[in-house]
Amino acid sequence: MTPQTSVQLLAALERTGPQPALAWYGESSRIELSGHVLANWVIKSIGHFHDEIALEPGDAVVLDLPPHWKRLVLALAAWSLGAEVTVLDRGSEGEDGPEGGAAESSPALPPSPRVVATDRPDSPLAADADEVLAVQPVSLAPRFDGELPPLAHDWVGEVRAHPDQLGVPLPGWSGPSPSVELPPSDPSEPSAAAPPRLLAQEDGLTAVPNVLEALLAGGGIVAPAGAVDERRAADESVTGRA
Repeated sequence: MTPQTSVQLLAALERTGPQPALAWYGESSRIELSGHVLANWVIKSIGHFHDEIALEPGDAVVLDLPPHWKRLVLALAAWSLGAEVTVLDRGSEGEDGPEGGAAESSPALPPSPRVVATDRPDSPLAADADEVLAVQPVSLAPRFDGELPPLAHDWVGEVRAHPDQLGVPLPGWSGPSPSVELPPSDPSEPSAAAPPRLLAQEDGLTAVPNVLEALLAGGGIVAPAGAVDERRAADESVTGRA
């Protein structure tokens, strides 16, 4: 792992600019995040973690959310600040969140996690956390649609208030490494090859190294794979699978 992975990722997303970095088919309509918009969400989330949560390297962050691009954003931001991220296996459950607990195949949970980001902030897991981020896993939701426990954060409502520009010094990246170490790109030299555009299972967190490789190369992902048929994949110019 390189401590510059997060810096390189944000720079690559900004270079992608208005071109799509993520197309999400998990809801009733297609949602597209350009490179600039995805970078903006990650930067704002870094700021929120740093300023409101005081997240430090090594802190345990648990993502108790169904697959969604917001879950991917939270993971990228937490890894950028050196946190240890645990993603619960919620499978392909719906956006409104299941009533039951995490799947049996979920990784072991850290005791008393520093942060839990969840769509069920009244759960026993959330009660054991120092900080709770209530997240509505619906793309255009302006706020958490439910009752918030005392001191819980409405993540979407709070994160939007943070600056669009990175103002936080980043420690070493704590997430998975890209599947291929890419040399620094020169924006003045356009590449002859089309950037990779990968069809990803769930929100890409099951194949982070491949997702990072695509984003660092100026490409992106289309997800979740289960909602993308051959026609849609062709329309999205998918080049492979994550």
